[in-house]
Amino acid sequence: MSRTPAGRNVHRKTGPWAHGIAAVAAALLLGQQAAAQDAGAIGPDQMAFSVVNMDTSVSPGQDFYRYAAGGWLKRVTPPERYSSFGFFEVVSDRVELQMRQVLAQAAQDAATAPKGSPAQQVGTFYKAYMDVDARRAAGMTPVKSHLERAEAINNMNDLVRFMVQTAEDGGPALFLQMGPDVDFANNTAYVMFVTGGSLSLSDDFEDLFEEPDGGPRIAGYRTFLIETLKVAGMPEAEAARIADVSISIDRKLHKAKLTPVESHDPGKIYNQTTLAELQSQIPQLDLGLLLREMKFAVPDRLIMTEPRYLPTLSSLLAERPIEDIRDYAKLRIILTFSSYLSPDFDIPLSGLNQTLTGVSILPPIEQRVLDLIKGKLGQPVSKLYVDNYFTGETRQKASEMVGMIKGAFVQRMPGRKWLSGETRAAAIAKLDKLSFKIGYPDTWIDYSKVEVTSDLVATAASLSRFEMERMRKKFGQPVEQEYFASDKSLPIVVNAGYNATVNGFVVPAAIIQPPMFDAKLDAALNFCRIGAVLGHEMTHGFDWTGKQFDGEGNLRNWWQPSDGEAFDALAQKLITQANSYEVLPGLMNGSGAQQVGENMADLGGITLAHVALRTYLAEHPEEDVLIDGLTQDQRCFLAWTQIWAWMGKDEVLRSQVARDAHPPNAYRAVAPLLHLDAFYDAFGIKAGDPMWLDPSKRVEAW
Repeated sequence: MSRTPAGRNVHRKTGPWAHGIAAVAAALLLGQQAAAQDAGAIGPDQMAFSVVNMDTSVSPGQDFYRYAAGGWLKRVTPPERYSSFGFFEVVSDRVELQMRQVLAQAAQDAATAPKGSPAQQVGTFYKAYMDVDARRAAGMTPVKSHLERAEAINNMNDLVRFMVQTAEDGGPALFLQMGPDVDFANNTAYVMFVTGGSLSLSDDFEDLFEEPDGGPRIAGYRTFLIETLKVAGMPEAEAARIADVSISIDRKLHKAKLTPVESHDPGKIYNQTTLAELQSQIPQLDLGLLLREMKFAVPDRLIMTEPRYLPTLSSLLAERPIEDIRDYAKLRIILTFSSYLSPDFDIPLSGLNQTLTGVSILPPIEQRVLDLIKGKLGQPVSKLYVDNYFTGETRQKASEMVGMIKGAFVQRMPGRKWLSGETRAAAIAKLDKLSFKIGYPDTWIDYSKVEVTSDLVATAASLSRFEMERMRKKFGQPVEQEYFASDKSLPIVVNAGYNATVNGFVVPAAIIQPPMFDAKLDAALNFCRIGAVLGHEMTHGFDWTGKQFDGEGNLRNWWQPSDGEAFDALAQKLITQANSYEVLPGLMNGSGAQQVGENMADLGGITLAHVALRTYLAEHPEEDVLIDGLTQDQRCFLAWTQIWAWMGKDEVLRSQVARDAHPPNAYRAVAPLLHLDAFYDAFGIKAGDPMWLDPSKRVEAW
């Protein structure tokens, strides 16, 4: 029952399968990777930079996306199992192939490895999941006690106890979550956060609950719920009734949650309050009892992250009979644990996949077990990965790249005349304190005491209790930062993310490999791929979120009011640019305000990468040469665009526009380049060309 620290990522949010069906749709979207026979090879088809991936029959000034990546777009056919296919899928395929070898070795070693070692834990979990006959034979027995506890809910105090117990046992975060995390205002201490519970579907697809009855997605989701309950042993009429109850409850709670734009504003999610004030908003639930059941003393203050949520939950609990609450709890238990149970649950899941992503083919079993292990044994399995596939030399070279990109940022900061002198000085000071972690943690979390057995549900409970106990021990103690510990920052995750509360970012090992980074390639390719990602993360420390956190990582607005107004004016140009982008025929983006933080970071990232590249080449003129007939500047911008080439289903794009802070890849591939004078110079693009953006509309923030 905890919340996640504020973080910004280069990649869209995804939820691991280990969190059950509540997060399954996000995993379906970007977790459908299955390793092809040649997934370990990185050639042009796998997005290694190549002139083969270009389409030189198209003028760069006419359509730079097609010019840069048209060869790849015409030549490569995504496997049918994919609803989304681009860089993240390609690299995840490669990581999965590597991880298959890691998991197979762990399974072989599990019986003889020391108890509590990563090999024993990961190998035991892997073998248990792969034994589909045993899972089918067990039926619903592994979750019988969970369902019995749900059936025993007769009043609100029973509900409170159930909420705590099921969360502690690895079940759903039902209705309400409480837990300590780093205080935004004082990152040396923990504070108790309160937020809404999870819904029965990942927030990547939560807009589904806004669809009217009879709409194609809500109807498909209802069918999925009914069929899932039938697999669990319920008669069809009862399953249909519970599905309708669940959708009605989730719809009401969804309306109370912050919008995607609001949820990225620390001012909206950091609401200091007291337990008495919160209790007045929801008289049905005894919050003091909830804290006692969680074994926490009542704190002096709490932080409410969803200011509209509790009154709505109160209304729901007042209106709904206890039977509906029981049924909803049972359904959520089934959805959460179905991934560990009989493979018969895969059949309705295939239908949901078709509804939400346009693809009915599920990830292969090897991918699903890996995603479950990521969610439950993320650091132990990452340790095995790093030991086998990530070298100290790669870590060192990536760290050097960070230094060069940061140097470009420092070099440019005095020239940011739209900032006041006072704020420029504060920005330089904050940049000086910016921290970064590359590849993997210096200290791994010790899971050795956790009991991992062939009973996957019991193992999930053991791991959840372990995390809960760690959380209890932290509260009231000085903060010790843990890196590469969340599902978005594990070393095996293809991502990178900035955390405002530490004024720092992490770059997991999985992304620091071809085609994003290869030390053997020329400077332009590395600077304008991994270097641009690093710059992207750095600039998050200086945007709407970053301006509200100082160099120490504490919530404090260090900008002058005039600076915010100037930044908003620059951002409005990016919003206007994004809103004019046609995602699909007849579907305009319209989410510029929702995506502007990522668009500003993309612009900052490629800007800093190009500046750092020119600085490097000035110091190494022997490398400033034509390769494949292309200058280093041309290769830089082409490398950026090619890495964002993408193909996918319309359903994916519609969901992304509705909920995601990240714009579509095809937009990211070109939009930031249009603000760089060097881009126009590199390709001779002139006023009147379709790719020409009038200088009055260009943005030069960082």
